[in-house]
Amino acid sequence: MERDSIANIACGDFTQIDTVKDVYQVIYDNIINLEDRLWNLPNQNEQDITTLGPFFARNLLETICTALVGRIDPFRLLFVREVQQRDGFNLGSRSNAAITWFGDIFEKGLSENELKPHKMWDPNKKFENVGRGLLGDYYGHIFWNTAYKILLDSTKDLDNDPIDYYRMSISSPDKFITYIRQRASHLYSSLSKGVHSEIVVEPEIRYDKPTVLQLISEVMELTAILSLVIHYVDSSICKLPLDTALDQYLKLKKWSDSYGI
Repeated sequence: MERDSIANIACGDFTQIDTVKDVYQVIYDNIINLEDRLWNLPNQNEQDITTLGPFFARNLLETICTALVGRIDPFRLLFVREVQQRDGFNLGSRSNAAITWFGDIFEKGLSENELKPHKMWDPNKKFENVGRGLLGDYYGHIFWNTAYKILLDSTKDLDNDPIDYYRMSISSPDKFITYIRQRASHLYSSLSKGVHSEIVVEPEIRYDKPTVLQLISEVMELTAILSLVIHYVDSSICKLPLDTALDQYLKLKKWSDSYGI
């Protein structure tokens, strides 16, 4: 089957903004490359699938989330670009400016007490103490949960509900980012065990071909819904027309549902 690349919906129409289009072209090409490798992976032997699958899938998860970070906060990507363009940038050492999973993307959820409005929006809280992770509760409150509710409302009367799985799985719109964060954390942790060779029992016991292909399918599905919802964040950049974004999401969902079958 043919497929629409998730790069299109994740990066959006980046050519419309001169400031970011060079950065997004790199991210776009990286996503395409990873996607092509994952597309062909089910046809490889089991050893290649269990060895390469976790690496490609985690890289795809991180790269798409990096694209989404920039869709909400382009300064973050542009800062990294400026650092990497300097003569003093050294590929051999870790840059403190790099976008990281723990911090820029994943952020531990706030406690029930910390989620209380008078705690979240305490006028005495220093801004430096406010989490700005893509999947954190502050981003959830301001961006994701509201956008997800708009998506729910705009698709509820469609004959074939494109997000029926999430409508049934998430109890209320304000729980959207909590649900997504938990699933993203599980996927990242599961894939990392393969990337870092943490599995020391026989692979077929814990990390066999069906398990890896299922993890890859879930990465595609999770990043597709995030890439759709961000088009409903009114302040995000590079947005596609909503009907175009929804159509691309539906095609990606079919791909993830049938992956490896």
